[in-house]
Amino acid sequence: MSFLSRRKFFCLAGGSASAMILGSSCRSQQVYHTYRNPETGMPVSLAIGNVETPPFHVKKATYAIIIQFAKRLPFREMPCAIGDTAKPLGIWDCNEEQLLQADWTVRDGNKRIVAQGAFHQRGMQCVYLNDFILKYIGYFKGERGGTYTLEVKFTEDASALNACDPQLIVMRIGALDYMD
Repeated sequence: MSFLSRRKFFCLAGGSASAMILGSSCRSQQVYHTYRNPETGMPVSLAIGNVETPPFHVKKATYAIIIQFAKRLPFREMPCAIGDTAKPLGIWDCNEEQLLQADWTVRDGNKRIVAQGAFHQRGMQCVYLNDFILKYIGYFKGERGGTYTLEVKFTEDASALNACDPQLIVMRIGALDYMD
C-alpha cells in the first residue's frame, strides 16, 4: 500500500487547482519524491455501509479526505464510476451511473461533530497518477493537538470498485496549513 507524502500531495493539489482555474481537465502527473504516511490511511470496502478510522492526531491545518484507487479497471470506466466529469484527456462524456457516493463526518475526541459533508454529484476533484487515481470527497480544518475520527457512510453500492484496492486517506494540505 502506497501513500502520498505531504509534499507530493501539495504539488498534485496545486496542479489540480491550476487545471480547474484554467478550465482544463485533470492531467496525469509523475511523482518523484519519497512516500510518507498521511495522518491516517486504511483499506475500505465501497459496499453500502459505514467505515470509521481509528483516532488520528492533527495540527492546526486543513486536511483532505481522499479515496485512492489503483488503476486496475479499464481507464475509460474509472472516471465515470468515481464521479469525475473532467473528461480525462478530453475524449469522452460519462454516460454510466456514478457508483461512488458517500456522506462523511469528522468527530473530535469528545465525539462532537467538527465537520461533515457529502459526495453525491459528479465533480472534477481528482488527481491522476501513473498507478493511482485520487478522489477528493471532502476537507476539514483541524485544531492543534486534536484527536479526530472520520466516519464515511457509503450510500450506493460501489463494491465493483473494490478491485481497485480503495484506500481511505486523511492528509494535511501543505498549501493551506496555518502557522504552528
